[in-house]
Amino acid sequence: MFPELNNLLNTSPDRVEQGKVTLLCDAKTDGSFLVHHFLSFYLKANCKVCFVALVQSFSHYNIVGQKLGVSLTAARERGQLVFLEGLKSSVDIFFRAEEEPHPLHFLSCELLGAKDWDPVLCLL
Repeated sequence: MFPELNNLLNTSPDRVEQGKVTLLCDAKTDGSFLVHHFLSFYLKANCKVCFVALVQSFSHYNIVGQKLGVSLTAARERGQLVFLEGLKSSVDIFFRAEEEPHPLHFLSCELLGAKDWDPVLCLL
């Protein structure tokens, strides 16, 4: 999406550095375009991504992703993307029946398949 940004970070989808964490923080400016950039970047690099969405829905990110050349639906179906609706899950924590599974049960390593993931990227 942003070749200049990739040059500054000395990275490309062809050579993703394992074990590296990218932290995004914005103040007084909307930096959400960077979330879209890094999400599409890591999916194009064939990394496994765990994305915790706290602002928008899956549909929103999927539409933007398609404009950037990636399908979040296809990535999720092939096991490359785990998409967590953070706000929906946080509400479910407080308003669920006792017998229902915990809404964040999917965070266990076995369910995410973390043993097979190299690298694991978690975007919040």
